[in-house]
This record gives sequence, structure tokens and C-alpha cells, in this order.
Amino acid sequence: MLFEVLDRLRQQTIISSIVMMMLGLLMLIIPTEYDYTLVNVLGYVIIILGAVMVWGFIGGPKHLSNCILFIFALLAILLGIYILVSGNDILKALSVLFGTLLMVDGVHSIIYAWIYARRSGKKWWGLLLLLSFLLFLSGLVIFNNPWWSRPHSFVKVIGGVILFSAALGIIRLILVWPVRKDRGED
Repeated sequence: MLFEVLDRLRQQTIISSIVMMMLGLLMLIIPTEYDYTLVNVLGYVIIILGAVMVWGFIGGPKHLSNCILFIFALLAILLGIYILVSGNDILKALSVLFGTLLMVDGVHSIIYAWIYARRSGKKWWGLLLLLSFLLFLSGLVIFNNPWWSRPHSFVKVIGGVILFSAALGIIRLILVWPVRKDRGED
């Protein structure tokens, strides 16, 4: 049972890290004139993902975890709508979207560092906890957006932090994934 959960965690981490790396690289290399298009596409993607999650809730079992995912799906739809209606206020839309995303990822990494890496006896779990806390703080800074007044420079900062988030996902995978010494005996 534990290794099934860890296999799902490994798959989710690899997929989310690849997606985050691609998004971070895209944000670092995108020309200035495509910033608004990128934000609108992200808004539509979030609405579609939220709608798919709602559809899955309607057709699936009504367990507590699915109810929590349903609430997150509704919040994602509201966030996508907010991004689309924010119009020319691209800085506010970007700060809300990516600040929230990075804070949630930071909390997720903190929980996994505390629960899985610490329990597995890995000696670097404290580093993972520190990096996760830094990711949460960077999400908080981006959410508040105190320094960047130009959208393009803010997109570059977000792209760099998203690459940091993807790297943290890989570190989390390395530190959480158990090493089974009895593989030959299975």
C-alpha cells in the first residue's frame, strides 16, 4: 500500500516538474508582446482544468478527499475567471495566479519534507524543508508584487521561481523516494 502511494507520488512529481520546467522556460524566453496572450491562455487552461475536476467529482464517488478536490476545482475556476476579466491589469493577474500556485507548492513540499523525508531517515530532509519554506516565501512575495512595475520583468521573475519550484520537486522526489534494499528478494 505504501509503495503504491509512493509510486503515484513519484509519477505526479515527475509530471508536475516537467510541466513546471517547460512553463518556467517559456516564461523566461517569451517576447514582451506575448505576455498578455500567455496570461489569457493560462486563464483558459485553469478554467478547463477546474471544469474537468468538477466533472470528475460529479461522476465519481463522494469521498471527503473528492469533496476537497471539488472545492479546489471551484476555486480554480474562479481564479481562471479572475485572470480573464482582469484585462490590462496583467501584473495583478500574474501575481495572484503564480503567487497562489507557488505558495500551495511550497506548503505541499513542506508537508512532504516533514512527513515523508523526515520519517524515511534521510539526512537532507532539513534542506528540503528550508528550500520548501523559501519557495513558499517566494510565492508570498510574488503574490504581493512589491517591486516589479513592468509586466515583462515580472514574467521573468516568475519564470525563474517556477524553475526553482521544478528543481525542488526533483529534490523532493530524490529525498522522499525510498531505497528498497530487498529488491532482489521480491
